[in-house]
Amino acid sequence: MGLFLKITSESQGAETVEKAIINNKVINYILDGLNDYYWQDQIAPKLRTLNAQYSHITLGTILRLFLLKNIEIGNLKSFSRYIKKDDKLVIDQMLIANKYESLTEDETRKAICDDVFGYFEEVILKNKTKFQDFDAVAFIPLLKERFEEIKEQKIVNDRKTT
Repeated sequence: MGLFLKITSESQGAETVEKAIINNKVINYILDGLNDYYWQDQIAPKLRTLNAQYSHITLGTILRLFLLKNIEIGNLKSFSRYIKKDDKLVIDQMLIANKYESLTEDETRKAICDDVFGYFEEVILKNKTKFQDFDAVAFIPLLKERFEEIKEQKIVNDRKTT
C-alpha cells in the first residue's frame, strides 16, 4: 500500500553547538523512524482501502526547531491545513529549541516525541472526517506505538544495502 507519511525538518539547532548536535541527532532519529517505508507499508493496509496504485502522501509534515527569539521575531506558529484535491493534511509544527536546552539526549528525545505526537494526534483527529482514503482514528494508536519505540531507541535499521 506504500507510503502515506512524509516528514522533513528545519532546525536552528540550539543555543550551544553541543546541544545543537544533540537536537539534530534526535530530530533525524525521529524522521528516520517515521519515514521508514517498511513500517508504513506494514501498517498501510490497516489504514487504507484503495489499491496501492492509488496510494499517496496523506500526511505531509515538517518539524521546525527554532530558537524562541526567532519564533517571536517572525511571529511563527504551528499550523495544519487539509488540501482536499490532494487528500493531504499538511502539518507544520514549530518546536521551541530553548525548551530542550538543559535536557540530556534521552530526555530531549522523549520530550520532542511527546510534543510531536501530541500535536499530530490533535490535528489528525481534528481532520479525521476529511480524509478520502485514510483511517485517522486507527492510525493514532499505531503512531503512538511508533513514538514509544522511538523514545526508547528501539528503531533499528537492519536492512542490508548494496
